[in-house]
Amino acid sequence: MDEQVENLVEFGDFRLDLIQKILFRNSEPVALPPKVLDVLCLLVKRQGAIVSKTELMETVWADSFVEESNLTQSIYTLRRVLGKNTAGKDLIDTIPRRGYRLAVPINRTGNDAAVMGRRSSDKAVGSKYRRIALPVGIGLAAIVAVTLLGGYIYSNRRSQSASIEKVKFQKLTFTGDIAFPVISPDGQSFAYIRENAINLQDIATGSSIKLNIPGHDHFGNLQFSNEGESIFFRNEDSFDAAGDIFKVSRFGGPAKLIADRVWSTVGLSPDSRSLAFVRFYPKAGEWALLLKDLNSGIEQKLLARNLPYTIYRRGFPAWSPDGTRIAIIEQTPDQLNISRIVIVNSIDGQAETLSTPQFIQIEQVGWSPDSKRLLITGRENNRFFQLWDMDLRSSEIRPITNDLSIYRNLTISADGKTILACQNSIYSHIWTADASDLQNQKQITFGNLNRDGTSGLTWSPEGRIVYTTRITGNIDIWSITPGNGARNQLTENAGTKNENPFVTADGKYIYYESTRTGRQHIWRAGTDGSDPTQITFADNETDFFPVVSPDGNTLYYIQRTPKSNIIWRQSLADGKREMITQPGKLSPGRFLSISSDGRYLLFDDIKDDKKNDDSEIVIVDLLNGGEPRFVIIGTASAPVTISADGHFVDYYEHRPESSKFWRQPIDTPGERKLLFELPKIRIESFAWSRDGKTLALARGRSDNDAIVLTGF
Repeated sequence: MDEQVENLVEFGDFRLDLIQKILFRNSEPVALPPKVLDVLCLLVKRQGAIVSKTELMETVWADSFVEESNLTQSIYTLRRVLGKNTAGKDLIDTIPRRGYRLAVPINRTGNDAAVMGRRSSDKAVGSKYRRIALPVGIGLAAIVAVTLLGGYIYSNRRSQSASIEKVKFQKLTFTGDIAFPVISPDGQSFAYIRENAINLQDIATGSSIKLNIPGHDHFGNLQFSNEGESIFFRNEDSFDAAGDIFKVSRFGGPAKLIADRVWSTVGLSPDSRSLAFVRFYPKAGEWALLLKDLNSGIEQKLLARNLPYTIYRRGFPAWSPDGTRIAIIEQTPDQLNISRIVIVNSIDGQAETLSTPQFIQIEQVGWSPDSKRLLITGRENNRFFQLWDMDLRSSEIRPITNDLSIYRNLTISADGKTILACQNSIYSHIWTADASDLQNQKQITFGNLNRDGTSGLTWSPEGRIVYTTRITGNIDIWSITPGNGARNQLTENAGTKNENPFVTADGKYIYYESTRTGRQHIWRAGTDGSDPTQITFADNETDFFPVVSPDGNTLYYIQRTPKSNIIWRQSLADGKREMITQPGKLSPGRFLSISSDGRYLLFDDIKDDKKNDDSEIVIVDLLNGGEPRFVIIGTASAPVTISADGHFVDYYEHRPESSKFWRQPIDTPGERKLLFELPKIRIESFAWSRDGKTLALARGRSDNDAIVLTGF
């Protein structure tokens, strides 16, 4: 039999040449990095048998020393390219603690005439592409590393939507440090935040101006007025706090207060008479969609959701062009599909939920001019955010983009012909520093797409760092030994989110949040990830931020309820529990810390009327009781840790220009000490080692640039 035919195998819509290492989809060659192809070839050769991670690492990377994250990223890339079967499942299975296997029948081609006739053209194509496969693969890997910085990108998923091939991409900014880009109604310009200022840039020429707005130095959540002559902005750039909405001329100048205590970007009705926005009422545990009449100033609560349901506030309520409907994103307790699109009648508040089962997260939607389609930024399971087109009549959803970039902040020109989005590349790594020299920090985790520690990190007693990472889109827990870099994945195939790990003082267990059952609860596992066990079970609430007393007997955690968040104390011996905070009196939400000696519990208190960057934290003496102490700190960032003696707290403050790490005495508020500053770097989380001699911190950047899409 011809050697070329003998080594061509088929699976799904693909054919793979095992000798030349070329992958075809429907006779079209698919460019992949060489190591990714090596992983695929090994999985195919095993014909559905499990291949261990160790064997994959030792075979594919035998000539180099790399981390396990390289394998994880290669599997992620293959899943992106191969897609799913007709049942909606990935073609590559993860077998927990064992390895991977190809979950699709494999056929080795025969030597009959029909096969040879079909392959003859493939040989010609193959000879052409063999000469370019290696440089194409290397080039693709480089493109992935810089998050596709080219001017035009075309999708590989040709079979799903012919319109994808026509989409043109134009990158508009190249600094990587913009935020909240929004397109003007005429599609000729766009506004964005950079260096604590609103910038306005012409799309055709690239020329830009910085607006001078006296009395303001905090900007976020931009939106144009319908005629494009004014810009709305929120004067708080944190998503975890309320801010006030102001309106300013597109040329700058004095800003006018429009609405207060707003948690979202605003949506302006087509007739420019009403403003839609999201507000949170912490004491009542309620998220609400409000309409404000811009002539009378009267506010109307159009729709409300009680915790654990929320209205997503990182985007804006999107009005239909005829002004009769408003599209919002609702976050649900069901962590398997945590986002869904809700269409709200703008007159009576009646709501209709759209079916979008393929998305586990949705951030923003926009309407086509004829109100028949929605454009969506959404994320499938184990995928990053992409742009999608949804036909409201047929419910068909087609991809507009399909690559390894992350697309957010969707806005659309009034004629529907131009999309502006933020092309986003987020990375975060774990660093350590000696307490005596905090400026000298050493990086210990690496990777192009890693988001290490963004959802929590902690230390084990023996000096390992346990942290979260988002290599493949979902959030899992890993551990690493700082001295030799040895890493171990502790959760896998365990829901979309495993966050905020806490290692017990004896080093036996890790407590963490997990969504593996569909709702977020507290789980426990061995420090090697073994024997995962569910600890909390409330049917209608979500639980988060677990901490455990030093003796290992008591679990503390925050529970989100329909009325307000509550801190619970639960016995780990018999499961009995009691409230630490009373519903409606305090509103903990963004972190929960316990001192190393177990005496003090520390948490934040979110205020309904918060209007500045300060936060009020609450200190509870667990041993001596008494009334809680309240301390003001100068940041809205979390977490905050407390010393064993209860005399000071450590926290960080993030600004676009830098992140600052502070230590503040509790008894003398305002007299804080700057321990170190990181220019142009964002701190995501931190933790002190058990002996207090080493600081671990998750630090990185979120590179954001504006991109326009036309021809979709």
